[in-house]
Amino acid sequence: MRAAHGIIEGDKGVLSMRLFIGIELTPEMRRALGGVSRALRERSCGGRFVPAENLHLTLHFIGESEDLSGAASAMREACRGIRPFTLSLGGYGYFDKTRSGSRKVSLVTVGGDLDELSVLHETLGAALLDRGFALDRRRYVPHITLGRSVEHDELVEEELKAVPVEGSMTVRGITLFESSRINGKLTYSPLHREYF
Repeated sequence: MRAAHGIIEGDKGVLSMRLFIGIELTPEMRRALGGVSRALRERSCGGRFVPAENLHLTLHFIGESEDLSGAASAMREACRGIRPFTLSLGGYGYFDKTRSGSRKVSLVTVGGDLDELSVLHETLGAALLDRGFALDRRRYVPHITLGRSVEHDELVEEELKAVPVEGSMTVRGITLFESSRINGKLTYSPLHREYF
């Protein structure tokens, strides 16, 4: 049975969940990403594409954990002193996940008030570490993932970079998500929101 606060309970108590903390996108931002997302699906040779309802900006991936109260406490601490700030969409890009560059994490870059976003990322990371969460130590590159294991060549890359991606939003808080499969579909469910 799922409790109101998002904890799954059963005979054996609380079960571990796959968690991450991110920024929810407005419906307008999701619509603004629609053109490049459609073009990516049409022009690439396959991949695992992110449904519009799952588009978000990740701040920290937590992984398997049952400590919802610790994550919520870290979020509260990190949001102190943060004011609402603006983020905007940049353009198409990708991370290479193989030496040959044949499989990519396709994304849209993020611009706007990156100084405030960086402060939020760092303070949230410190608060999570203080509460015993293990975090990825790689350099933070803010982006919105469109697809994983995507295959396309340089010509398609140039076509995708030419697709206009315009949109901005005011960020007013952060969200703790659970990543799970529901009826075979990857679903990101909000468990807790913290506002600034």
